[in-house]
Amino acid sequence: MGELENINPDLSEVDIIYQLLKTAEKHEGKNIKELMEAVFEIKGWALDDYKKMAAIHTQLVLDNRFDNLGQGLWGLKEWKQPKVVRRNLSYGSRTIPYHRRSLQDEIELEYEERESFDKFEPEKEEDDWEDS
Repeated sequence: MGELENINPDLSEVDIIYQLLKTAEKHEGKNIKELMEAVFEIKGWALDDYKKMAAIHTQLVLDNRFDNLGQGLWGLKEWKQPKVVRRNLSYGSRTIPYHRRSLQDEIELEYEERESFDKFEPEKEEDDWEDS
């Protein structure tokens, strides 16, 4: 496997799996067995250490970057299209379409609002009080 030579063995096990899936063609999931064998080969470990396999599997399950595709296949969550929820809100006799933004859109909007707030300079107000 030529792709294994390009991966740094000093990376954590889940980072190695992330790199393997990132280079997967056509965003197809890989079997957990293939991923484990690749990690153990890169790290130079023997394949008979089942405690390490269980620990890696647990890390894989807990890491939000990965998606269990079923049938022992794993992929990346970034391969999926974001789920868009559309709702209609009705106020009295009028219906208004409501488009829910994705988390990424919310983060970008908040960042833009903070940037525009930082650039805001209030107008200087002159005191109406006169010194007597």
